[in-house]
Amino acid sequence: MNKKPTAQRKVEIITTAGEILISEGLNNLTIKNLAFKNGISESAIYRHFKDKQDILLGLVDQFEEDLFRAIDIPMKKQDNSIIQLKEIMQTHMGFAQERKSLLYAITSAAIHIKDDVLRNKVLDVTDRYISRISQILIRAKKDKLLREDIDVVAASFAFWGLIRSSSAHYALTNFTVSPVNKFKTLWNIYLHGIEKNNGGASIC
Repeated sequence: MNKKPTAQRKVEIITTAGEILISEGLNNLTIKNLAFKNGISESAIYRHFKDKQDILLGLVDQFEEDLFRAIDIPMKKQDNSIIQLKEIMQTHMGFAQERKSLLYAITSAAIHIKDDVLRNKVLDVTDRYISRISQILIRAKKDKLLREDIDVVAASFAFWGLIRSSSAHYALTNFTVSPVNKFKTLWNIYLHGIEKNNGGASIC
């Protein structure tokens, strides 16, 4: 067995943990199963992680890092805040499809095992995401692109909720109903709910 750098081994273990959680369920996410699938000993797992909870927390950290890196791209590419939101929604739906609704699986696991530490970790990711969307909506409001009566926080939750619901539906249909295929319809619903009436010059 080749010895790999610590950082690489940790990423491999976390990646495998995500795959097991999605395909085999929480009950099969065991140290023994992780060791077997990575071709290493159980003691090698414990050299990197204290326990199963530590692995799940690492999984959330990796997911958060990858997600925010992905949505940062459209934020940096576009100046128009509404177009930013559109591209973030599309990027996030593609990310959810690629990762097979991993955050939905992690959230379900946290609720199932009543793990407050894990639950709060997932909640922190949610709050950070909603804060990011709120900042964009605040700019859009200042630029007079939104209706005056729009509640920015509520609109941010709605944005997150549309993506999460399509992600959850994807998981519940055994990954057959693609979130990406819902993007255009959901974006139009969201846009027409928040945009200022500008004489038909809608960003679709």
